[in-house]
Amino acid sequence: MLRVIDGQGMIEVQSTMPAGQRVLLLLLSFFPLLAPYELVIRPDWHSYWNPFFLFVAVISAGALAVSALLAWAAAAGLNSRLRLDRAQATLTYSAGAPLVRWRAVQYPLDQVARLEIETDDWSDGPPSYSLVTLMADGRAFKLGFSWSREEAEGIAGRVSSFLASGNKPLGSELKGVQNGEEQR
Repeated sequence: MLRVIDGQGMIEVQSTMPAGQRVLLLLLSFFPLLAPYELVIRPDWHSYWNPFFLFVAVISAGALAVSALLAWAAAAGLNSRLRLDRAQATLTYSAGAPLVRWRAVQYPLDQVARLEIETDDWSDGPPSYSLVTLMADGRAFKLGFSWSREEAEGIAGRVSSFLASGNKPLGSELKGVQNGEEQR
């Protein structure tokens, strides 16, 4: 979820995972634990060396993996923030999560080379769009995602106009990137 905060001489784009979504993922991580309980713990297995128990063990291991994946997504889903401050002439990118320490990187505003919209195509749903800020030294900062290309382009346009109003225009216009490859 992308959110833009416009202020006097600054613009900030935030990408956050809502607390409700984190709680939902954590609660959903407990559901797959029913399989190991019902298939391994609750029954009274007299022998573990039979094909039925091995089948049950494989199913239980898969359920544990799904549960761990959901819990990890809840605890390590990144929140990120891109702040452009004209008064200090800096770009600050910071990212972190409940289990990942927040870190911040700061660059001079004139080091911003260009902005791009990156498209990620998914096999089972609509594409998602991310705002990518490319720096002059080649470093790229990817910020969140949106399911709407218009929303992502609108945010990129606001950031581009902020940069163009106080600095030299960006080196190139807003470009689209699909799955890491630039569109021409």
